[in-house]
Amino acid sequence: MSIEASDQEKRSREIADKLRTYLAALNTGGIAVTFGVAGSLANHNVHPRWTVWPVGVFVVGLVLLAVSHLLAKHKALKRRDNPHAHFTKWYWRNFTYDMLSLLAFCAAVGVGLWELSGICLDCPRM
Repeated sequence: MSIEASDQEKRSREIADKLRTYLAALNTGGIAVTFGVAGSLANHNVHPRWTVWPVGVFVVGLVLLAVSHLLAKHKALKRRDNPHAHFTKWYWRNFTYDMLSLLAFCAAVGVGLWELSGICLDCPRM
């Protein structure tokens, strides 16, 4: 029975690592797409200042992901010293920070779309 629990723990950690990789790709890809769109709009004399908020929120997602990685390392070291250590509070769970990173990605996409909706390509520039 303990071997099965150990296998489940290992699988859980592998899935968490894949999830973090996916979230990192989403957030960094979001930054790349935002700057790509800004570059294409530069041909229409649109100033790239609109990218500040979406990129900022994507960066928040990456910071939350880094917190999740550091927390996983910290918990592994604590478990090494005390195998019976329990991390039951919400702020000790990596899932919390992974979920917040995903929410930051969704918020950044929303902010980016909102910023883009305010851009008028046919409007006269001053």
